[in-house]
Amino acid sequence: MTSLRSETGSAPFDLHALIDALLFSVSHDLRSPLLTLSLSADLLDEALRDQVAASGGDASTVGVALNALRHGTKDLERMLQALTAVSRARRRPLEPVAAPLQMLLGGHVVISDEGDLGRRTVSVDVLAVREFLDATWGDQPAEIHVRIDGEFAILTCPPEDGFSGEPLAALAGSLQSYAGTAVQGLATAQVMIERLGGSLYCEPAHTIVCLPLASPVGFSRGRS
Repeated sequence: MTSLRSETGSAPFDLHALIDALLFSVSHDLRSPLLTLSLSADLLDEALRDQVAASGGDASTVGVALNALRHGTKDLERMLQALTAVSRARRRPLEPVAAPLQMLLGGHVVISDEGDLGRRTVSVDVLAVREFLDATWGDQPAEIHVRIDGEFAILTCPPEDGFSGEPLAALAGSLQSYAGTAVQGLATAQVMIERLGGSLYCEPAHTIVCLPLASPVGFSRGRS
């Protein structure tokens, strides 16, 4: 557990818990001022346009300013929604179970040289992984290549618009660019998959998902 000691040198702080709390606070507490800005723009629009019309002035400048304000509030809302999604992924209860790969990937075109994948099990929260697969490639069956490497099942999935890198790092590095895009969805999936002890990263031609093989009874590989 990563921790920092308090200034008094007594009880340590759980750094991950503090980050989660900050993320939750930012994503929720900023919604109230954002709503105030949005409502204020509507009120200003109505009041100022009436005044300009009554005086026979030009309302175009007012319109440009209010449109800029609305655009800014929509951008803020989009970014807050991304923070909220990551916060929920960090706080969502996960229940890893031994799930057969063939069942987990049902509905997709699975290609593998590993023999009977029905006998291969991974330790995952089935609902969370299925939600990710369906949200990312739910419109039509995806071609997923599967191989076993040590303690992991490696899924090679279709790419997301040529994006390359770790989705969460990209989202954190440029919330403005990636909030509300497919990268945001991949980032939230990365959070949950890493909590289960796996990983997710993207290459220009592939999305790579590593899921831990089911462990012996009594041993847990997942992370909080």
